[in-house]
Amino acid sequence: MTGTTSSIWKYCYWLDPELFSRLQQELADKKIAMVRAQRNPCEALGGEAGYAEPATWEVICKHDAAPWYRASCHAGKILVVTSFPLGQPYPPFLETTIEKANYEPIDYPPEGEIFEMADSPSFRARIPEGWGAFPREMGEAIVKGLNNLSEKKLATFGDLLASWDAVHANFAEPRYRAGKEFMHAPYSVAESTHIGTCCVELFNLLGANEEALLVRPCIGSVIVKVLEKNRYYLVRLAHAATDEDKAV
Repeated sequence: MTGTTSSIWKYCYWLDPELFSRLQQELADKKIAMVRAQRNPCEALGGEAGYAEPATWEVICKHDAAPWYRASCHAGKILVVTSFPLGQPYPPFLETTIEKANYEPIDYPPEGEIFEMADSPSFRARIPEGWGAFPREMGEAIVKGLNNLSEKKLATFGDLLASWDAVHANFAEPRYRAGKEFMHAPYSVAESTHIGTCCVELFNLLGANEEALLVRPCIGSVIVKVLEKNRYYLVRLAHAATDEDKAV
């Protein structure tokens, strides 16, 4: 595809426990090891094949990613990420594909609009219970740590949460989109240090109806070294995937 550096990098599936056990055995028979996410679901992006069990969402992502997971149609299922398409019976469970993209947006929302997007009533109606409910001391520590990593300083955890909200809001009800070259995909409207839970878009916990999304990594996925800081990734939703992208 125009604008991407290569073909599909990762295939993302949601499997029930029974089907996951079958896949584990099939891959073991082929001598393909699966990376088990230990603390962060994005660790499943590491290696040739990886997975994140339901309990993984409740470790370090308890107050951010976990509420979205629990509220999604994928709750209770196991996330499987591979560097290759799976054959039958797995194609119906493909959720997204991920490609590395050479994309830079021409503009971002100004600070005032960030808060406006975050406060949109229709978006706020979609926010799951428990989202961003960090203990006060933890929230302050997160802001202090991120301010050491970014030239753009944040005054409070509320400012950071507004940025997180605005990023998700632009995928839920887009205001900012790429051009035709990237299928008019909505994109992340902040830098990685001010993005929370990119997994919401990477694995479509949001339930987006777009053909594609341009997603920047959150700082958590950068820290565990599975995604590149500030790089955009083209996430195509499986319902919009072409036949050539699916296993036969």
